[in-house]
Order: sequence, then C-alpha cells, then structure tokens
Amino acid sequence: MLHYHDGNCTVTFHPREKDAHAMKRIPTSMYTILLCTIFAALPGCGGQPSNTALLEKGDYAMWQGRWSDAASSFDEAVSQHPGDWEAQYHLGQCYMEMGEPVKASQSLAVATSLRPLNGRISDLYAASLLQSGQEDQLFTYLHNRARKLQTSAAWTTFAEFAILLDDPDTATNAIDTAIALSDGTEILPYIVAATYAEQLGDDTLAIQRWQEAWMIEPTNGVVSNALRAHGVVPGPTMTGVVNEGLE
Repeated sequence: MLHYHDGNCTVTFHPREKDAHAMKRIPTSMYTILLCTIFAALPGCGGQPSNTALLEKGDYAMWQGRWSDAASSFDEAVSQHPGDWEAQYHLGQCYMEMGEPVKASQSLAVATSLRPLNGRISDLYAASLLQSGQEDQLFTYLHNRARKLQTSAAWTTFAEFAILLDDPDTATNAIDTAIALSDGTEILPYIVAATYAEQLGDDTLAIQRWQEAWMIEPTNGVVSNALRAHGVVPGPTMTGVVNEGLE
C-alpha cells in the first residue's frame, strides 16, 4: 500500500488471500515499473531535490546587490529544475544587472515561454533582446505576443519598442490598436500616443491624446502638467472633451 504524507511516501505490503483460480501472477518487473511511475509523479518521492534553498539564497543575494553570487545560486537552481520559471526569471534579472544581456535573453526566453501572460518577464525579455542587438527577434516576439494576446498592454509594449527601433509606421499602428482595445479605460496607451505625437511634432494630436488621458484619470499629475505645457487648462471645459463625454 502506498502512503503519502507531508511530502514523504512509503510503501508497505499487507498479505491478502489469493484465489488461485481467479488471480494470475503479475511479473515483478511490472510492479517495479508501476511503483517507479507513481514515485516520479509525487513530490518528495524520488526525482530531483528541491531547489527552494537555492532560490532563497539567490533572493537574499539579490537583495544585497550581490548579482554574481545570486546568479550562481539561480544557475544551480535552474540546473536542478530547468522548468522553474521563477529561477529562470531571476537568473535573467541577474544577468541584466551584470551587463550580460545575451545570457539574460536565454534564461528569460525560457521564463516567458512558461509564463506567457507575465508582463514583467515579457518586458525584461524584450529589453534583453534590445540590449543584445537582437532586433529582428525582438520585433517578431513582441508582434506575435501582441497578436496572440490581443490586449491593450501587449500592443502598447510593442508600440514602445517600435518607437525605440525607429519604426514610426509600426509604432503608430500598434498605438492605435492599443487604444482601440483599451476601450477608453486604460491610460497608458494614450500617454504613449501623446508623447510620441510630441516627438513627431504633431501638437494637435498630442493635445487630443492628453485630453483623452485626462478623461480617464483626471487626477494624474503627469497628464495635467502635459496639458498645461501645451497651454490647455485641465478640466471638463476643454474643447471637445465635454461633448464627447456626454455622448
């Protein structure tokens, strides 16, 4: 009988009455295969040792800013459990702090494949690709991610990196898509749009986007200051905003 308690498992066997006519003998090798399969599926029963101590050691080293020591701990944790997304992510963080974006991208590629919805991992992976000069891979990754997730956040991130890659057409399309998906409830794509319009010298569009951002979050100081810089007093009397809000 298999007993599993508090992360430990044991096997005991109890004699049973046998019906010689109804019961066929099962080869010992089949019992061995069955038990090994069960043990491999249960935590604490065989397999690789836990890497929890290594993760805690790495976290402490990161907290102290000892990036090389932290990387060593996380690297060992990854060697024990390559599918541990947290270990892969923190290893990537360490490599970025150590100025090794190529190594970081390798660990972060694994982490984001295991946690595709995690924006922090995605952003850091994108940064590692940018810093390591892997621009084609960066573009493909962010574009595919945005198309797959179809979220305002994913398209906004794609837009921001398209701006950094000096691709105005892609950046504009990504921004417009992010705004459409936000449905007027998320402020970030409007801020990115307004800032980028200012970079392109389109003050009219910039003011429009800042006004739309203000409608979403009137207490945002960055938005209010940006409007004042354009000579617009933040408030419901801003041209066009009142009518749009009442429709």
